[in-house]
Amino acid sequence: MKFLFVFLVVFNLFCGALLAQQSQEKYTNELKYLLYLPENYNKDDQQKFPVVLFLHGSGERGDDVSKVAVNGLPKLIADGKKFPFIVVSPQVPEGERWESTDLMRLMKDIKKKYRIDEDRLYLTGLSMGGYGSWDMAMKYPQMFAAVVPICGGGDVSKVWAIRHTPVWVFHGGKDNVVPLKASQDMVNALKPINPDVKFTIFPEDGHDSWTSAYNTDSLYTWLLGIKKFKYAKVPVDQELLDTYQGSYYNDLANDTLKITVTTGIVTMIRKKGVTELKPYANEKFFVNENDPVDAVFSGKKRKMQLLINADRQYVYKRIGD
Repeated sequence: MKFLFVFLVVFNLFCGALLAQQSQEKYTNELKYLLYLPENYNKDDQQKFPVVLFLHGSGERGDDVSKVAVNGLPKLIADGKKFPFIVVSPQVPEGERWESTDLMRLMKDIKKKYRIDEDRLYLTGLSMGGYGSWDMAMKYPQMFAAVVPICGGGDVSKVWAIRHTPVWVFHGGKDNVVPLKASQDMVNALKPINPDVKFTIFPEDGHDSWTSAYNTDSLYTWLLGIKKFKYAKVPVDQELLDTYQGSYYNDLANDTLKITVTTGIVTMIRKKGVTELKPYANEKFFVNENDPVDAVFSGKKRKMQLLINADRQYVYKRIGD
């Protein structure tokens, strides 16, 4: 028994020593950033301001945030340029690339700290930041009122997400770092589904097309004239709803999504619960302002179509048909 007692004491001391070697720590993924506030920001504590999120190129990465001011909007500000909007210019650590989830966390923090007009939040970036701009805009399509990618590119299969977002693309005609085709492909994919796409090519510019772009005064007039897209809330034709009463299911996807139409009410049942579909037009409905999905009734065939992307339509048939 004495031997067993000594063994337990030693064992407990040994385990305690192991536990003592472990401390509770917290990982915090932080982004350093330069912040510009308009001259009149502090004159009226009720006024809200537009915000431009600027994403730098690969050469400005590191842990010295002052490097961000060598190009683009931060450079113009450092040279004395004044803007009527807030400019947030984060920095990517050395060897990393833009991560949209990190930028989203940053913007949530900015919203808490500063008086911003959430209907006029804009996104722009150059080179690596041009790619980052395309990526973030497509991942968070309901966040930005307009996007300005410069000498960047992205996944053309995802442009459907920003079909309601005005985009002004810039590129140099002699760019030998990011081919002009990278921007051209994105514009070509987006134009058929988005009428608000502008594309400016500077024929004599190489990779540095951002100097010409950010010195285009009409760019800022264009930006500030745009507010975030929101679906219009209009009355729904009651007779139309009565015509389409019943339940509809998706016959092209293996999920539990079902849409039910009753008198004056349209609901979409998902795994996570029931969401009311608000009206977009007499024959169109959508889920909510944060969900870029249009549900469209087509009268003759008594079907409802949910437009998922530019190439494919998910068709919902009435249960029982």
